[in-house]
Amino acid sequence: MFLSIRKIRNQRYLYLLETVPGKKKGTHTNRIVKNLGNFDKLPEEVRNAYLDKKAKRELAKSFELKLREKDISSAVDTVAKTDAAPTRISNFNRLFPLNYGHLALKPLWEKDLGLKYKIEYLQKSSTEIKTWRLNDLLFYLCALKLIDPKSYFSASNSKSNFLYCPWNNVVQDNFYRALDFVYDHRESLIKHAVKSRLEQTKGQIKVAFFDCTNTWFETPYDDITWQVIRYTRKTTLRLRDQSLSKEEIQAYLESNEFLENLTDELELNKEDVLRMRGRSKESRFAQPIVTVALAIDQTGFPIDCKVYAGNIAEIHTVEPMIESLKKKYSVKDIYFVADKGLNSGQKLEKIQEEKLGFVVAQKINAQQEKFEKEMLDLTGYRNYIVDDSGMFRVKSEGSVDKDKARFKVCDHVKKFYVEIEGTTKSGKPKKEQRSINCKIVYTFSPARRERELKDLEMQISKAAKAVSDGYLAGNPYKSGWRALLQTNKEAAQTPEEKEQYRAVGLKQDIIEERRRNAGYAALVFSHPKDKDAAALTDEEVLTTYHRLAGIEDCFRVMKSSFSIRPVHVRLKEHIVAHCYLCVLSLMLMRLVQEKLEAKKYTCSAEKITHALAQALVLPTPSSDGMPQMWLNMGLDPQFHRPEFTGKKKARLSQNALEDHGSVWHTYEKHREETPFAVDQILEAVGLNKLPLYGSTGEIKRILGIHSVTEENMLAPEYLENYRHVVNDNLRS
Repeated sequence: MFLSIRKIRNQRYLYLLETVPGKKKGTHTNRIVKNLGNFDKLPEEVRNAYLDKKAKRELAKSFELKLREKDISSAVDTVAKTDAAPTRISNFNRLFPLNYGHLALKPLWEKDLGLKYKIEYLQKSSTEIKTWRLNDLLFYLCALKLIDPKSYFSASNSKSNFLYCPWNNVVQDNFYRALDFVYDHRESLIKHAVKSRLEQTKGQIKVAFFDCTNTWFETPYDDITWQVIRYTRKTTLRLRDQSLSKEEIQAYLESNEFLENLTDELELNKEDVLRMRGRSKESRFAQPIVTVALAIDQTGFPIDCKVYAGNIAEIHTVEPMIESLKKKYSVKDIYFVADKGLNSGQKLEKIQEEKLGFVVAQKINAQQEKFEKEMLDLTGYRNYIVDDSGMFRVKSEGSVDKDKARFKVCDHVKKFYVEIEGTTKSGKPKKEQRSINCKIVYTFSPARRERELKDLEMQISKAAKAVSDGYLAGNPYKSGWRALLQTNKEAAQTPEEKEQYRAVGLKQDIIEERRRNAGYAALVFSHPKDKDAAALTDEEVLTTYHRLAGIEDCFRVMKSSFSIRPVHVRLKEHIVAHCYLCVLSLMLMRLVQEKLEAKKYTCSAEKITHALAQALVLPTPSSDGMPQMWLNMGLDPQFHRPEFTGKKKARLSQNALEDHGSVWHTYEKHREETPFAVDQILEAVGLNKLPLYGSTGEIKRILGIHSVTEENMLAPEYLENYRHVVNDNLRS
């Protein structure tokens, strides 16, 4: 908020303003919060403070604080007017609201995923932990990623900010012990959660969508560099203890003996290497990354996860994922769906050997002439439309309209090379050609053609400018606008320099090929080999592949809503456990979305996380030091919206048009007709919505914590502060 003077009828008035989003997207406007009165009649210290830049900011903060205190006191007045009203106290503002969003996720964690009983069994059978419960802490860490994502250190400092938090007695070191537990039992936890959900829904895995992403760390060194640093430091300290001089130590560190010992040390610890530089999808090339491979089923629910070192190519993650899915769920006739970055003939051959099906994107540029001719030939094409549910439908079986969206299916033989034993005369590994039989689907979209032609013209413009500027490249490129450049190799001027390639023209053949193929796309597929498998139709194959976008949505949620990166832990076990906890949190998110859809509610992941973060209650004390009434702070700001309090009135205390009863009636009616997001979530998971204020028993009944005693509803430190507030009020 900030202060501003406005002139009205030759009189200057001081206003407290705040910046709010405008009606149009991306715009902002200023809203009057309070008219502070005629500027010339205000106290002299206020007028002097306004003229000083620093004092003006402090004055605005002071007015903002007073307004907030007034709002809270007004809320207390509301509670005080009820029949069961607690004693009003002057120290009300010393208490802070408690979040109850995790209680909406608790039934999903315990019943739908069945993780409570699995973790309790594993704790009892495989750990010596007796003083605290792993289930409570792991649920807290997963729920926190939906409510308020933060590092594990910060999470240990925020553990008491919740209504009923049985994890409040867990010390910070045990947070990392919990991560060790997740690492040890990660496969068992994922398998149990997925199987519990399949039992609940009586479903089965028919399609496995697969993709990879990566997450980064705020450190300049990868794990190998850290191992070198630590071993060098350890060796230096050992030599100092032997009273060697700096020169002698430096000479040893530069010797072959030290290099051999260092190599042996790195070989011994290579299993601990995880943080490595690689092909970052967020252009974090200066920082180490790890690769996260994720598989989801046809409903968008996560079914498996793997974590690899950042320098591992994505293509090498396919086979381990297939083996893991077979081992966990005994899948036999599923389709494995991936994008073109994971299209490898050797991997597809492996999928066929496992008698599974696949649907994988296929590159169309730089393909053999006969396949390009087959793709451009109109024979066999059928027009299609995509309905509201995202399903592909054949529009007509008659003549094809070449200017409309269309597709055709052809038999296809995919050829590839694999390395075999032995070497060629030149010393290179021997290779043999193999092939797999499958089908290929060509699709054409007018909208895609228009977009790709526009992008091509931009790339040609950039390439032409590079030619005119004599652009030098370190090496030829195969994609992007640089692939359009005709280059000449230039020798290095000095031994330290590298040879470079100077742009001298444009590759017209590549430009013409891209123009011909604009608007076209392709994918290859093969049906499962199991005799009892139900094969997908051509339209279903297209629909299945286009639902691969769901896994990108999972990655977006994990990165934006759950803050999977940057990673705030260092050890390999903790990094892997962190990624698995994010996947368990993603399961909770998907369950919430499914249950909302079942109630005909639409709610994005961002809206869900915001609603859970705003699910707040404030206990109002009575004279015996225990909560008597609970104020729903998450809904209280909604109560003071202008449509409830009168036109252009931002606060109930400013409204002179409507009395309290009328405002209350309007608010309740609106909430009944258009439930707030938090009300929708509570209803979807089988709970009731919280009133604006209610008794302790009512709150426990609504949130499903009947057996919790009143003392355990608050963390000990919060309860202690709570009683101090009551005692201070009684003394006053």
